[in-house]
Amino acid sequence: MKILITADLHLNIPARSPRTGLTNFEAFLRSVASESPDAVVVAGDIGTPERSPEYLSYLRKVVGERPLAFCLGNHDHWLPPSRHSPILRLSQIRDTIWEPSADAIGAVLLDLENAYWDGVTICGGYGHFDLGLVAPGLRIDGETITRRHYLSGGLGGRFWNDFAFIPHCASRLDAHAREQAAGIGKRLSSASASAGALIVVTHTCPWRELNAHPLRGGGEDLFTAYSGNSLVGDAIARRAEKIDLLVCGHTHMPVREQKLHGVRSLNVGTDYGIFRGVVYDTGEKTVRWIGEPF
Repeated sequence: MKILITADLHLNIPARSPRTGLTNFEAFLRSVASESPDAVVVAGDIGTPERSPEYLSYLRKVVGERPLAFCLGNHDHWLPPSRHSPILRLSQIRDTIWEPSADAIGAVLLDLENAYWDGVTICGGYGHFDLGLVAPGLRIDGETITRRHYLSGGLGGRFWNDFAFIPHCASRLDAHAREQAAGIGKRLSSASASAGALIVVTHTCPWRELNAHPLRGGGEDLFTAYSGNSLVGDAIARRAEKIDLLVCGHTHMPVREQKLHGVRSLNVGTDYGIFRGVVYDTGEKTVRWIGEPF
């Protein structure tokens, strides 16, 4: 089975590649047409929730009758602050907004269930961030960075937008991260019992090695803390021998395939207007990169 996996399409942001002149959606469309995969998986950040029916209908038109699965990303949980008050758990956004839209197009929402296709299991989910991937002893402009800085969402005029648009992001960060990790762990346990190939797809990074953002000694270094969820990484590592491939996104920085914590892993690294992905052949167990070079 040939599976095309990408992430971070950001259909609400029509940025164009300076190299090709294409938006991510246009490049995705061309890649599906040229690669003719057997199935397609998108690892989060499709677009904001309020236009989910529109965005998912776009994906279905591109993918056609092929099996389609996706997990959510951080941007897929963004709502205007005026709508935050009643949202106490991220699962409310998943269940009331994205699940009906996924059902309408016949796609598997990996944040709720695994996809089972012709002997292949796709398992995954969003992940959120638990501050477990922070750079130890980080100092910026002579100041030691503490949990207080991370929970403020910014430093020196720079601000992580999730803290403005994800409901109760700072006050419920730990609860959201644990809930995400527990859900992925439960679905992994179920998937591990199945025969055949197992592909794990998360939006945020399960391990620091998949971040790829270098520390530069400035305020941007703060944002590495929001790259992933170490609890998800622990859940995946415990089942490493069962997993054929792990793919993530979120950081907009590609990481070539490597063995991490016993798992064959990569980060597709799609950026705004810079489409990237991989095609995984489950029979040959080969990974081939598609999209813009890096």
